[in-house]
Amino acid sequence: MKNTGKLPILIVAVLAWIVIISSCANPGMPEGGYRDTIPPVLLKTDPVYKSVNNKSSEVRLTFNEYLSTEEISEALVVSPPMVKKPSILTKSKTLIVKFNEELKDSTTYSLDFKGSLADNNEKNKIEDFRFSFSTGPVYDSLRVSGHLANAFNQKPVEKGLILLHSNLHDSAVFKVRPDYIAKTDREGKFLIDNIAPGKYHIFALNDANNNLLYNEGAEEIAFYDSIVVPSAVFEAEPDTIRTEKDTIVVPGHTHFLPEPIYLSQFTEDLFEQYLETSKRDNRYKCTFVFGEPVKDTFALRLLNYATENWYQIEYNEKFDSLSVWITDTTIAKLDTLIAEVAYFQLDSMDQVFLKKDTVELAFLDLEKERAQKRKKDKDESDKKTVEQFSWQTDLTGGTVELNKKLGITAPEPLFAFDETKIKMYLTEDTLKTPLKFSFGKDTTTYRKYLIGYKWVPGTSYSFEIDSAAAVNIYGITSRKLSIRFSSRDEDFYGSLELDLSNVEMPLIVQLCSNSDEEKVVAERFIHSNGKVLFDYLLPEKYRVKLIYDSNGNGKWDTGSFQDKTQPEKVIYLNQVHKVRSNWDESLIWDVKPDQSFVKNIRDLEQEEKARKEAEEKAKKEKEGKNRQQMQDFMQGSGSGLGF
Repeated sequence: MKNTGKLPILIVAVLAWIVIISSCANPGMPEGGYRDTIPPVLLKTDPVYKSVNNKSSEVRLTFNEYLSTEEISEALVVSPPMVKKPSILTKSKTLIVKFNEELKDSTTYSLDFKGSLADNNEKNKIEDFRFSFSTGPVYDSLRVSGHLANAFNQKPVEKGLILLHSNLHDSAVFKVRPDYIAKTDREGKFLIDNIAPGKYHIFALNDANNNLLYNEGAEEIAFYDSIVVPSAVFEAEPDTIRTEKDTIVVPGHTHFLPEPIYLSQFTEDLFEQYLETSKRDNRYKCTFVFGEPVKDTFALRLLNYATENWYQIEYNEKFDSLSVWITDTTIAKLDTLIAEVAYFQLDSMDQVFLKKDTVELAFLDLEKERAQKRKKDKDESDKKTVEQFSWQTDLTGGTVELNKKLGITAPEPLFAFDETKIKMYLTEDTLKTPLKFSFGKDTTTYRKYLIGYKWVPGTSYSFEIDSAAAVNIYGITSRKLSIRFSSRDEDFYGSLELDLSNVEMPLIVQLCSNSDEEKVVAERFIHSNGKVLFDYLLPEKYRVKLIYDSNGNGKWDTGSFQDKTQPEKVIYLNQVHKVRSNWDESLIWDVKPDQSFVKNIRDLEQEEKARKEAEEKAKKEKEGKNRQQMQDFMQGSGSGLGF
């Protein structure tokens, strides 16, 4: 009872202490604050959304904040397409789309802004914003959707142009502007909205010159085999709803047809032969590049020197590029060669004729030749040994894979190679007992030779090629080659086995590197249900690709709009597969053709790693925030107590 009079004083003191702490800990205006993450909000439109009988030459969209207009002009897609691009203007918080040509009568227009609408400060975007209106009494609301991918690797095509033609003639895509257009998003998806009832053909183009027409051979194309007839059906839900006014409402949704359309974009393989490149790399080598293969159709004749049998041809794998090795030293010494190049060509009637081009192949490097002459004079004065060439091997890190052959390559074509001067033996064998191996030319790589042997796991080998074992076309002999290498232990490798079902046609199953290039590591050719084994695999990550080889020629074939043939279908296993050492993995795969396949290869290991990193980052940020709050509290408490 004696302390009753002191309670009001104590309360006042506590309140004063709280005020002092607050003022000492926060002497000024608070810093920072929450970041604005809310996209602009649409407040008003003129004309009204989905309005009819609109005759205005512009569209006004008013938002609750200022907009950034950086991306709008490039991203905006107006359908039906216009010859002149609309002008994009802003007035305060209003975006103005001003049309620069007269609108068509009785037509529903759709404005697709994609993700280009964003506020001016934080660049928060409105995703997939669309606006539409009709210039006539009817508002068209049908739609066609789908997905566009590259036919060869199934990579989604972003910003691909989708065209809808009511003109069903085959030539329309070449000569007539489409009735409706759309562009694909980053996932390859597209939506053409506000379509009038009718029959249409649908195409996709990369439209390099922006003319909305297909330039055959110069642009990629995709087409749908069937006529598209858009329609809509209201599908009622099983349950009904009774309102307060005792009105029965049947819930449901509108189902648009056709179902999503999946398009594969490709470049037509049109025969267009021409001499693209002709150059002289050095005195002994010339390079010719053609638009089409020239195997057995190429001939070369010198015009400024009478001679025959003066060159040797080396083709690349596709036979559209070739190297001409000059074997006649007299010809090689000429600074300029005037030559006639002959090859087969097609005329306007697709008839074969012999095309002839005259080319000048010059090589003049005075400084280099002076240096070579000085070196030659020095070599002669020093009585240096005869020039020889060196071999190249395809060994990596001195290791040969158990399922591979050892490859050796000569820098120039060979005239002769004495394989009896090749020796191989076990490194640990002090007696150097020769091993029996196979030897032959590589059928896919020119100037390369293969040494085959059943390598013993975890074993070291010595390999030798005697000096002068080979002679090239210039009479230069080879240097001695002496190398040591070893094979890996068998448990270093892993394997992947695929159990395929529903095989309806010849298939090509490819194991590819886990990269954008998707380099083919190994491939198998399949004709029936069964197991496919990829063994002796390095412990790495791989992708699995499957080609439906419908014509059975052992390779992927592109499509042809002229012949109305689609490119051969390609699918993937939508998961990265990590091969581990001494580990065999088996997978079951139903390969029945699926036109709706979408490539979305997931690396589950990488996803799990990213998830854990995100959790750890969030945890550290939370701990840091808690520490900061504690420090602020302690500083504030200290200031108050010390007052």
